[in-house]
This record gives sequence, C-alpha cells and structure tokens, in this order.
Amino acid sequence: MKYGYFDNDNREYVITRPDVPAPWTNYLGTEKFCTVISQNAGGYSFYQSPEYNRVTKFRPNATFDRPGHYVYLRDDETGDYWSISWQPVAKSLDQASYEVRHGLSYSKFKCEYNGITATKTLFVPKGDDAQIWDVVIKNTGDTPRTISAFSFVEFSFSHIQSDNQNHQMSLYSAGTSYEDGVLLYDLYYNTSEKDGFYFLTSSFDPDSYDGQRDTFLGAYRDEANPIAVEKGRCSNHVQTCYNHCGSLHKQFTIEPGQEVRFNLVLGVGKHDARPLREKYQNFANVDAAFADIKQHWDTRCEKFQVKSPNEGLDTMINAWTLYQAETCVVWSRFASFIEVGGRTGLGYRDTAQDAISVPHANPAMTRKRLVDLLRGQVKAGYGLHLFDPDWFDPEKADVKPSKSPTVVPTPSDADKIHGIEDTCSDDHLWLVPTICRYVQETGEEAFLDQVIPYADGGNATVYEHMKAALDFSAEYVGQTGICKGLRADWNDCLNLGGGESAMVSFLHFWALQEFINLAKYQGKSEDVAKYTEMAANVREACETHLWDDEGGWYIRGLTKNGDKIGTAQQTEGRIHLESNTLAVLSGMASQERGEKAMDAVDENLFSEYGLHLNAPSFATPNDDIGFVTRVYQGVKENGAIFSHPNPWAWVAEAKLGRGDRAMKFYDALNPFNQNDIIEKRIAEPYSYVQFMVVTPIDLLMVKFTFYKRSNNLIVHLFAFRKTNGFSY
Repeated sequence: MKYGYFDNDNREYVITRPDVPAPWTNYLGTEKFCTVISQNAGGYSFYQSPEYNRVTKFRPNATFDRPGHYVYLRDDETGDYWSISWQPVAKSLDQASYEVRHGLSYSKFKCEYNGITATKTLFVPKGDDAQIWDVVIKNTGDTPRTISAFSFVEFSFSHIQSDNQNHQMSLYSAGTSYEDGVLLYDLYYNTSEKDGFYFLTSSFDPDSYDGQRDTFLGAYRDEANPIAVEKGRCSNHVQTCYNHCGSLHKQFTIEPGQEVRFNLVLGVGKHDARPLREKYQNFANVDAAFADIKQHWDTRCEKFQVKSPNEGLDTMINAWTLYQAETCVVWSRFASFIEVGGRTGLGYRDTAQDAISVPHANPAMTRKRLVDLLRGQVKAGYGLHLFDPDWFDPEKADVKPSKSPTVVPTPSDADKIHGIEDTCSDDHLWLVPTICRYVQETGEEAFLDQVIPYADGGNATVYEHMKAALDFSAEYVGQTGICKGLRADWNDCLNLGGGESAMVSFLHFWALQEFINLAKYQGKSEDVAKYTEMAANVREACETHLWDDEGGWYIRGLTKNGDKIGTAQQTEGRIHLESNTLAVLSGMASQERGEKAMDAVDENLFSEYGLHLNAPSFATPNDDIGFVTRVYQGVKENGAIFSHPNPWAWVAEAKLGRGDRAMKFYDALNPFNQNDIIEKRIAEPYSYVQFMVVTPIDLLMVKFTFYKRSNNLIVHLFAFRKTNGFSY
C-alpha cells in the first residue's frame, strides 16, 4: 500500500493519505529551537534540550500523536469546523482532501474542504528562537465566506519530570497573561528571562484568545472537538496555575477567489515576542526566512550529489541521508516520538558515528561535536557513555538548567565520571576514525594540536587524546589478547563483563590503521612504530583466536569462561554481523577470509529487507553472553534487521571489490524501496530506522525512525573520498 511519493525536485516527501499506520515525523530547526512534527501536526517543541526546556507538551506512546500545533477553521455561517491537518478533527477523507509535504526542516499542510483551500507551513527561522506558522486560506467557491481561524498548542511545564509526575507541584508552577496580541506563558519556578517564558503571537490582532487548556477544550472533550471552536469564540481567559495553552482567534471575510494570509509565532523569551511579532508581520520577512531554510539545505546537499541508474540511491543520498545524519548531529538522539526527552546529552559512540557522517556538509558542527566528545573522555582513555556536554564546557559549566519543582537529586561532579564497570568497550574507539575523517575532509591539521581537558582533570592535545583511546583498548584485553567486552560493546545487550569482544578488537585495528596513516603524515615516526606494532599484535590475536574454520567466519567473542560465541557448532547465535563486517572493513581480514566471511553473512543473515544482526536468534537465557539472550527472538539486538551495522557490510563488500553484492545489500535496506509496502513497513519511507522485526507474526515491522545514521560510510560505494594529502 502506498501513502505518498518522493518529490526530488523540491527535496520533499509528499503524503497523499494522512491516515498512515503510524506517525511520520519531521524535524524543524537547525540551531537552538526544534519541533518534532508528524503528518497530522502532532508533536512538540523544545529549546536546546527536550528534557529541560520543553515548550509544548506531548504524550508519547498514546493511540494519537497529540497534542500538536494545530490550526482550526470554522465556517461561521454554518458552525462546521475542521483542522488544516487531518487530525485532530479528522474530517472524513471522502469529504476533505489532505496533503502533507515534509521537506528539509519544514512541513507543509494542505486541506481542501467545502470550497476552502488552506495551507499551513511550519518552520523554524535561522537566527530566531521561534517557530513560524505561515497560513493561507483561499475561498475557491463563488460566494463570500466568513471563516474563523483558531490556533492551539498546549504548553509544557518545561521539565519532563514536571510534565509527567508530581503534578501537585507542577500544576501550580506556571501562568499565562495576554497583552497587545501576545499570549505569554510564565514558568514561575524558572527565573531565566529566556527559557522561563514561552509565547504565542500572530500577525493579526486577535478577536479572542485562551491561555487555559481546559477552558479552550471544555469538559469531557479533547483536541478533536474543542468547545471554543464549536462556539466560534475563545473565552479571553488567562490565569495562574493548572494547564495552559496558546489559542489566538481571528475571523475573516473572504471573497470568492480571494485568499488571506497570516502567521503565528511560537517562541521563547520574556522580551522576544513583540520584536518577532513586528518582524514577521512583514510577510517579506517570512518569505525570506523560509528561503533561507531552503538555501541552508540546498548548500549542504549540493556538496555531494549522485546521478546513477538507481533512483532509490539517488533520492536518499542527494537529500534524505544527509538530512537524517545532520539531524542526529544537531539534536542528538533524545528527541523523537520514542525518546521524548527522558534522557538528554550525548551518547558517546552515537555522537562519534553521527559526526563522521557530515564533515563535508557541516564541518563546524562536526568540530563542535568532536570537542564535546574529547571533553567527555577520561585520562584513562575511555569515553563517558552518556553525558551532558554542558558539564564539561567551560563556558556553560556554571550555568544550571531550569530545575524541576520536583525534588530530584543533582549528581555531584564525581558522580558524572563512571568507572570501568560502566564503560562500553567500543565508545572511545569511534573517536579516532572520526577525527581522522574530519581532518581529511577539512585539512585542519591544527585541530590535532588543540589542547582540550579530560573529563576527570588534566589536559592534552587532540592527538594525545587519540593515543589515550588506542592505549586503553590495548591495555584492557583478555587472556587471548582480544579486547575485553566490559559493560557492553556496540551491541548494548551483549554484556560480556570479563569476556572478550571480537567486534571491539576489529574496531581497534581499524582505529589503529587510521591513526597510523595520520601519524605518518604528521611525521611522528616513534608513534608510527609503536602503533604499527600494536596493530600487528591485534591482528595476530584476532586471526589466531577469532576465526571459525568450520563455519568459515569470524566469531563474535568469548565469555568470561572462555566459551566462544558465534561458532558453527552452536544452535543459537551461530553467526553475527558486526564481527564479520568489521573484520573486513578494518582491513584486518585477508582477501580469502574476508570473502568467506562475507559469503557466510550473505548466506545466513541476508533477507529481502536487509541483513539480520545474528542468526539463529538466541532463545535460551545465558547471562555470560548478556541481556541479548533475554530479548525476544528477532527483536532489536537479538536477530532483528538492525540498520546501523548494515552499511558496514556495504563497505566490506566494496573493499573486497564486490560492488554488485554491496548494492544488493544497500537496496535491501533502502527505505525508498519500501515505499509501496507501507502496510508492512509502517514507518516513514524517507527515514532509516533502528531495526526491523521479521518474524512469522510480524512479517515486517520497523521501529525508531530518524535517529539512526545508516549511511555514514556511504562514500565507499562510490570508491572515492577526500583525503587532503594523506592516504586513507
């Protein structure tokens, strides 16, 4: 079943049926203000952090993606009303037609109903901490119409804990006021004049307004049938305490063929509303701001364009892959319809892998994230698995986020630094190739000499930080010389503890190769010698202990008792994707073993929708292997089609010189190729997902869209990459 199509000329995905099986989201904003919005205008906004500075409210994992950012229209002659987005009013699709265009950092909603065509374009202008709703209403009939427009957002209590618990405090923590066309929301517990105030204003002078959610919606009603819209007028009610909303109402008389245009501005800051209202009352400024967003992405996308016989590849590479990757870099992983702000900050490996994706398009943001990661590394060499970069930013360390009225203990500085027992064995290693990639792409060798502090004290150059990462993995090895698995490796559910991870040793080898090339280019002969010897030791240990002769592939690791994981003799978890692909990608595997390993991957892990993480899935709990053995078979880390390591297989096959198979693997995972089977895919066809479940019950079910950077190594498929003088 098909719900839309790609408009490549405009870099948009066009949804022609709004009743998709699950919300299809988009991300608005490229700087500090972000909105996560669905095809039905459901979603939420936040300023800088989805945990601390939530502007509008959202209820995750509910049957509807509500609340949202809505515009209602009412025929004041008949009392009939509808919303420009299909939800929340949900007019019958036999009576009204809807179209949604998700573009790069904007979404356009269009509705045609009963002689009225209306559009609403949502975007976040660069340079302003606000969101613009650009609305146009046209009378396509032959008689004058009297149409009322109502906006609606539900304001958040700012902190996610205030939104979701201890309402005996949070319900009394905010209030609304109205003056001269500005509805101002005041968070009493937040003393900041920037993020302690939210506002909604408009280009028109409102006929009525509401700042109280329950007054606007009415008792025993919801967003589908608000009493204010039904009556045709808001109550002009604002007050302190309880739940708050932003609704501004305006009535228009529209002649046949005439259209009216207005905008609404949702933003943060006690003193920002009036200047922004005045600015965007001039529609030339609205048009210029929107054009700036378009140009922002045109400039980035045009830095890497592909024209090939493969339409799906061209469509994804030329727009959507970069867009998804940069969304991850800018907003991290903790704002979506799944992750709604319960955690904040940066995941170490996630951020490193995000950053390797975009140095050609956004070198400044790549550099910023690298500095964040370097500050989140400890002197011993490992990275803090999850941390808030503000903790270690000297310009922000003393700036405290708005506190929840709920009493929540604040961690001490010492508590922010976890020990080895909570360290993921792969985190720090991703930092090395990412830094190399940044320097290769930008030519900024001086970055290597920048002095950056460690999280636990002391300073070192970027170059020395890289050495610390490599040395840590060389030190923390098991009896066989294979890197210890520690708390987990890339597979968070593979908890080997005292066991050993093949995947991390292969990753270590790759990081060493990248660093050795860099050291050669820098003329660091002693480091070249030291780390070349280290790489040789890693290779010897891997080839001696990790190859399974019977299966013809590399095993996944060893338990703390020395039992091998991933051999042909086993009935569960016989073969794993990560270890075999990284053995080849890293350059460690010989051509012969590399081909055998990838043949086994193709034979045992390939499906029409991508490569499974392991097979057969684990069915027997085994705590020496980890929580992965307690995950349902075929779900997430236990045998699902996990998007993230699929590109490692594309690169591996490309490095082996087998381009046809690399493209076979690529085409299987490419969401473009699932556009016509949405009844199976469920999720957005323009976004890679975390994983797909393929079981007898769920023939195809995808989960966790957008926040998965699956194409960070895509340039290998095209056999070139920028090096700025030193070999790759």
